Amino acid sequence: MFRKLLETILESQTVKKLSDRLTVAAAVWLAVTLAFSVFVVWAFAGLTEEVLEGDSRRFDRAVLLWIHTHFPAWLGGPMRLVTALGYYDVVLPLLAAAILFFYLKGWRLSATLLLISTAGSIVLTTVLKAVFQRSRPEVFDSGYTASFYSFPSGHATVAVGFYGMLTILIAYRLKGVARWAVVAAGVLLVLLIGFSRLYLGVHYPTDILAGYLAAPLWVVSVGAVYVMWLSIRGLRNAEFRRGSR
Repeated sequence: MFRKLLETILESQTVKKLSDRLTVAAAVWLAVTLAFSVFVVWAFAGLTEEVLEGDSRRFDRAVLLWIHTHFPAWLGGPMRLVTALGYYDVVLPLLAAAILFFYLKGWRLSATLLLISTAGSIVLTTVLKAVFQRSRPEVFDSGYTASFYSFPSGHATVAVGFYGMLTILIAYRLKGVARWAVVAAGVLLVLLIGFSRLYLGVHYPTDILAGYLAAPLWVVSVGAVYVMWLSIRGLRNAEFRRGSR
């Protein structure tokens, strides 16, 4: 019965028309998005299970102590500056400036994607923190304090959601060495923001990893919805033009 229903759906005119409208690029993007989303969900779920069961405690403490022991004290000032880039009172003005710039350039889609990516990352990490309620590390005292819960790292999530998406949008419009320079700078900034939280002792390594996993899932999900929306809109436009003849 299920097989007949599936065959009926696949043979329907709507599905055929939709398939015809889907470009190869859209189909590839959807396939890659699905595979990546499955991997991210699997990785995040596995990491969360390790954290909740306490299996990551030894690893978390060992990494924090190693960083505290092997990195010099003079990095404290630079790391505080880097970590400030992940706070909302810095990210939100930068977001507003970037959106305004994109609109003035006529890049409305880029402005919308950046807003959705950043806002979604902020909401997602806030909800997850409230759900898991993991306390902040107390492995060593760096003289720096942070509020709210620890898992996942809001700095890591927003770093990917805002700075990561901003990097993609800018690099997309560049070519050659300039494109790769922007990509390298964006990746380095995202990693430095995450590392700054470890150096200052206010996050566990698993908090940072979870933050890095949470934001891409949101971003690729938004991308997949957008690709499907474009395809369906194209199908509707084609039907409208055909009906108006």
